[in-house]
Amino acid sequence: MARPKNQAANVEAPEGTTGAGTGASCSSTATAIATTTTITKPTAATKKSSKSRKQKQPVLETLRTVVPNIFQECQKSAANHRKNAIMLRKIQEQCAETAGENGEEAFNNEFIRNLNVVLAIKKVEPTADRVVQKPEAENKDEEEEEEDEESSISATFVEHLMRHLLKGITVKEKLVRVRCCKLIALSINSVGALENDLYVELQESLMERTRDKESQVRVQALFALSKMQGNGDEEEDDESEDGGTIIKKFLDLLQHDPAAEVRRSAIFNIAQSKATLPYILERARDTDTYNRRAVFTKPMSEIRDFRMLSIGDRERLLRYGLTDRDDGVKKACTKMLATRWIQQADDNLLEFLERLDVMGSSVAEDVLNAFFDYRGDIIDALAFNDIFWVNLTVESSFLVRVFTEFCRRKDDDAQFDKVVPEVVRHAFYIQKYSNIMQQAEEEDRPEAEFVVTQLLMIARLLDYADEIGRRKMFGLLREMLLLNDLPDKHLECIVETMRKISLNEKDFTRIIIEIISDLRESTEAEQEDATNQFDAEDDDSLDDQTMDLSDPDASRKRKHSAVDKSRRNSSAAIVDEADQARKELESMLNKARCLTITKYMLERTSEHLQESSYMFGLLNQLVIPALAMQEDVMQDLGLQCLGLICSLEKNLAQDNMDLFLTCVFAENASTHLHIVFDLILTFGMAPMSSQIGEERIKADLKTTLESKEPEVQAIAVEGISKLMLTKVLRDAEILRTLIILYFDPATAKNNHLRQCLSYFLQVYFHSSYDNQVMLSEMTVPILIQLIEMQQEAKNEMPTPVNMAQQLLEWSEPRRGLEADPEKGLVNKNIDYGLQVNIAIELVKSMFSEAPYVRKHLPNILHKIPLDDDAGEIRLKKLTLLIGNLKTKRPIVEPLSKKNLMTVEKNILKMFGEAPEALGDEELAKLAELTEEISFVDKFVAPTEKPKEDAPITRGRNNPRAKKVASKAKDSDDKLKRMMDDIDALLDSSSSEKEDTQGGDSGSDIFDEDDYNNDDDDD
Repeated sequence: MARPKNQAANVEAPEGTTGAGTGASCSSTATAIATTTTITKPTAATKKSSKSRKQKQPVLETLRTVVPNIFQECQKSAANHRKNAIMLRKIQEQCAETAGENGEEAFNNEFIRNLNVVLAIKKVEPTADRVVQKPEAENKDEEEEEEDEESSISATFVEHLMRHLLKGITVKEKLVRVRCCKLIALSINSVGALENDLYVELQESLMERTRDKESQVRVQALFALSKMQGNGDEEEDDESEDGGTIIKKFLDLLQHDPAAEVRRSAIFNIAQSKATLPYILERARDTDTYNRRAVFTKPMSEIRDFRMLSIGDRERLLRYGLTDRDDGVKKACTKMLATRWIQQADDNLLEFLERLDVMGSSVAEDVLNAFFDYRGDIIDALAFNDIFWVNLTVESSFLVRVFTEFCRRKDDDAQFDKVVPEVVRHAFYIQKYSNIMQQAEEEDRPEAEFVVTQLLMIARLLDYADEIGRRKMFGLLREMLLLNDLPDKHLECIVETMRKISLNEKDFTRIIIEIISDLRESTEAEQEDATNQFDAEDDDSLDDQTMDLSDPDASRKRKHSAVDKSRRNSSAAIVDEADQARKELESMLNKARCLTITKYMLERTSEHLQESSYMFGLLNQLVIPALAMQEDVMQDLGLQCLGLICSLEKNLAQDNMDLFLTCVFAENASTHLHIVFDLILTFGMAPMSSQIGEERIKADLKTTLESKEPEVQAIAVEGISKLMLTKVLRDAEILRTLIILYFDPATAKNNHLRQCLSYFLQVYFHSSYDNQVMLSEMTVPILIQLIEMQQEAKNEMPTPVNMAQQLLEWSEPRRGLEADPEKGLVNKNIDYGLQVNIAIELVKSMFSEAPYVRKHLPNILHKIPLDDDAGEIRLKKLTLLIGNLKTKRPIVEPLSKKNLMTVEKNILKMFGEAPEALGDEELAKLAELTEEISFVDKFVAPTEKPKEDAPITRGRNNPRAKKVASKAKDSDDKLKRMMDDIDALLDSSSSEKEDTQGGDSGSDIFDEDDYNNDDDDD
């Protein structure tokens, strides 16, 4: 590693792989010489042979022939580079022995002369690149100590080479800069020490090259600077003009460089530390696939201990890698886990899981599945004996649960039976750890609950063909459902397991409803006992008041009894209030547990409501009373249960649709929106709108699209997309709102919404021609609204032309599934010139829109394809509108004006030298132009010519400019005559019908001779 001579030699630097960070080995013959200064120490035999050759022929006289020959040999193959480097080293030593410093200077000059030939090649030449390759055997024979004379020779050559290359990294030719930076990058790796002034100059020059306009130069500059990291450069202020350090420069390029290969070079070569690791982790979401893969193949794989990353960083990194859309990135992440990170945990899966924190991890399951897929060799080696099951921990229970699910998914029944115990024994383990959970302290309870959850999830996968095991498991699960403090996750697993154990769906529903009834009865019995006890206390107090009146001390006793009673009542009132509050809380929790069990049951049944008499009792006694309670939790659970019950009965759904739509605008709107969309998808729009009207449903759905809550907005978009794709809903206003949301910068961070719309809009329009027709009718209003939005948020939205191109792509009939020429699908009912209607509406909008909108419309018009499918009538409509636009509302913006003229010229070219004469049928169709003529008649041409930009005077007398102006004038005259003929034809079409049908009335209106008087350049 290069360093100043006064700097310690034990400074660590990251190992560099290549200049581009991709693994390719490139250097130069210059590098070969620079490195071979430390490759071998000449032996006595070598010195003797050099002396004998010196006596035979002077070395200096053969330099200009020997050195070029060696360069020539380097072009042939990289395999002989080490041999050629040794030869050059011997020649260098012979020159030094023969003529001293003059010999060294002669060798250096000759080497530089040959090197310049390679550097000056102006194109990418394989032979030149082969010359600059680095020998693989570099530094293999390096010895720690060298003679002073040899060190001096090497230092002189390195300094001479580096100073020469520094001149080349600032030249104009980009390939010269690239090759010079490449030579420096790979030579500096073998340089032990440099003069301080040369080191500083080299560092400053390389820092400057990191801002080079050529990405390859920046790549090689980064590779060279990577050898200088960690040299205490933070304390120096003269590294670059902006005073930044090398690490800061790496981080800046890593984040902001537009070239993917530069960011990749920074990923490969930046030093790993706690300060740089978060920035490296960010590249796991890089736009370039190779950069994302590089994060896992180089820095994250070579990290000393992945515990250097925080828990959150590990979660994000693994989630990014395992869920990436590219298979190569997924494989790189999986390989990193299964080969490198597992080694840091001593190849112990349980230790590895401890470092992932499986209880709070959302990606630990995916990690284990990827590990099992990649390391198939360890699947057979996994064994879970009785000792393992008796001593389950969080990590071990998680491991066995994921492994059993993996075996089921792979249909590996033999391995599954080998791992999981029989049903009776598994029920024993669930009971054992459930008892531990009930007795656990508050701080230990979460871990105990997690272990029981994993066992219950395994129970869902078991085979219950054994009747004894089935009964044992059924009894255990029934007892667990009656527990008071069972977590919701346990309830869900238990209900799902009981669905598998039950004989059929009706039996499952009956069993769960019986359990719910037992829970409610137990609560009511406790409340009744408490009431009876309170009444008994009142009876005792009444007995005290009805004493025997014959007792002479009765009045005194009654007086003392009243005092005691008042004291008891005051203290008992406080106790009763607290006891009553506690009982009410317990009662509410019990009802919440019953509603939760009901919800899980309804999610797993499709039995019709009329076929189950139990359901009506559950609805009237549990669900409907929950809706009347004041607690939000109870109302939400009641609404969810009611929605699930309504999905089983159409009439009930129709009666409650108004309630669900009203709740959409209350709290927890996302849950209620799910219910609305599920009911509409299940029964259809017509039945669900029979009582409240379809317009009410559409209005409420459109309002949810404008919600300020991103989650509600995303759910509304997803639900409406499903309704439209299934043709349950068809509404132009809602569709327009969806398109606006797709481009709205306010939804840029709502990934759920954007991904849903990206899929839906493309599929919806390409799947049906009718949908494309509906889009074409509202394209122009949408574009105008988007342009107005873009005017306020220019930097946050695409350009109007880009947004218009997306809309045009969606409305292209040739892209639809109903018309695919490649598959031979040609539908004659499809109008392939549909987009010309958009062009006509665009030109009409240019008459009335504001200037900041009008300047974009011609640019959009220029992007609309106009061909023969557009039809002659619609093209003539377009020319009529453009011609009147030029006279009544001319476009002032130069680029817009140019694009409008281009469109006009392209339309005229489609008619040839002149439009063909119209026949009788086409003549009758000219009545369609009446709408366009009446439209343009509303606008009056300005009395004064609008002020335009000052004309460019340069080149006005140029003959070519005059010719272009003449052609433009001829084109305008040609268009004017065509419009006059259209007007005359319209006038003639209003005459008697027999004159029109004579066959000659329209034959001379578009006389070819009237248009052919233009020159041939038209």
